[in-house]
Amino acid sequence: MSAFRNSPNVLFETTVTATRQLSPGFVRVTLGDERLRELAPYQLDQRIKIMLPVAGDYPAGLRAGLVEQDWRRAWRSVPDRERPQLRSYTAHRTRPAAGELDLDFYLHQPHGPASGWAAAAQPGERLLLSGPHVGAGQPRYGVQWEPGPAVRVLVAADETAYPAVRGILSGLGPQVRATVLLEAGTAADAASLDDVTAGHEVEVRLRGGARGGTVLTAAVGDWLAEHGRSAAGAGNGFYAWTATESSRIARVRGLFAEAGVDSTRVHTQGYWHDRPTRDEVQFR
Repeated sequence: MSAFRNSPNVLFETTVTATRQLSPGFVRVTLGDERLRELAPYQLDQRIKIMLPVAGDYPAGLRAGLVEQDWRRAWRSVPDRERPQLRSYTAHRTRPAAGELDLDFYLHQPHGPASGWAAAAQPGERLLLSGPHVGAGQPRYGVQWEPGPAVRVLVAADETAYPAVRGILSGLGPQVRATVLLEAGTAADAASLDDVTAGHEVEVRLRGGARGGTVLTAAVGDWLAEHGRSAAGAGNGFYAWTATESSRIARVRGLFAEAGVDSTRVHTQGYWHDRPTRDEVQFR
């Protein structure tokens, strides 16, 4: 547990206050609690953890206020069949003054644990989440977006990373020019980002019947075939961030390497797993 000794994350107990269908593939769940006034609104692609109860309620040892090292110890002590399932998300918006947090869930088909919970969520339901306490003062903890001095960036994602894309694009300085590659099941899902992609170069590719992440990987490859040489030559002036299905990540990294882009100027991350287990696919 030493890896979490200095974590600024603490456990918050929240209640669903509202749900809203944003598009065919997305639902927004608004969570509220007075303690959320202490949740730091760092945005970008910063991760928080949610705990999904598997037996209708949470074990008594998991309670609001525990620091990450302690709640993880308590979580590991719970028998497997009762242990809440952990999933990582990026908040759409944190509103400390109101004690509220919005989480946008992509509804995988078939549902995974998190999307299944979100699709059925009703006001009054409890949800435990772990996020950065404002008093800890560690705004970079859990953030993978590290563009440094880059003025040319590539942001590529499927739906599971749309909330992170929103945070990243919202935080870009006026001197930064971005290309945004999006994989989507429907154009309406990609359109949920129109307000933050406006002014940037955007390409949306619909998945059709392809496996998740394959269309995005192809889009990254096509972009690098045209722009890879200039991206590589830009050095620290270029930065790429890609998030999609985990098994595609090695290929994405390989595409950047083949184009000669320095690995330190590229971040790639698996946001979900298309992994058959007992005839089911494991999703966030």
